Amino acid sequence: MKMLTLFFIIALSTLSINAQAFTFNNSAKLVFSQDEVLVNVAANCTNLGITNEELLSLVGSAVDNFWNQSPTSRLKLRKGSVVNVAAAFHTGEICVSGTNCDPNPILKVTNDILISCNENTVNFPSTAILGVTIPNNISGSTIQGALVLINDQAGNQFEDKTKNEKISIIAHELGHAFGLGHSKVEDSLMYFMTMSKRVALGRDDIDGISYLYPKQQPKAGCGTVDFDGGTGPNWWSGLFLGFSIIGLSELFRKRKNNTKAI
Repeated sequence: MKMLTLFFIIALSTLSINAQAFTFNNSAKLVFSQDEVLVNVAANCTNLGITNEELLSLVGSAVDNFWNQSPTSRLKLRKGSVVNVAAAFHTGEICVSGTNCDPNPILKVTNDILISCNENTVNFPSTAILGVTIPNNISGSTIQGALVLINDQAGNQFEDKTKNEKISIIAHELGHAFGLGHSKVEDSLMYFMTMSKRVALGRDDIDGISYLYPKQQPKAGCGTVDFDGGTGPNWWSGLFLGFSIIGLSELFRKRKNNTKAI
């Protein structure tokens, strides 16, 4: 089995986009094969100030208010259930090797998407990092399972967010889980900074999910994405770990008083 090599990227993926602003987590268009993907919760949060049932309710709002509103995508995310997982999901490192992330096999998600709280300081070297996400179960060009970890350290900054902010943060991470990277467009959910009043998908988000999961084949000439520069499939070289972070720099705060880095 080939080793996955993942890269931490704060703002943008390394892909070359010819006609769209959206980017992907990988350079081979890795996607879930099924049209319906469950989002399960195994939180058991110690410091997040939220119960499993409350987190699951936020998941339901995240999928219904955001991704399931795309009119041109066949993918539907569904609120799953509270599941039991090993203690390592709450304490373990998401990667087994530094910045170039080889996914930790202990945290492999068997199927669909799993959200768990995690307090490991390697995953979250700062309380400003809200969550990390990785599709960590890959078969060929198919995502079989993806993992979202929410920062559960004492003093985490997720706890103090409003309900709508928490919903949009979870929705952002789910975008990473099913294959999207960050967007350059400010009104997008997948923009690398979270806007305080974001309540719906942007045009770029809809374009991205529809490209990965189209209801029908797109018309010729609608736009192209250069995944590998013509060198053939090499998805592991572009796959990265998507994550949310606030407080990137004072520059961003000065430029937009109503924004927080993501």
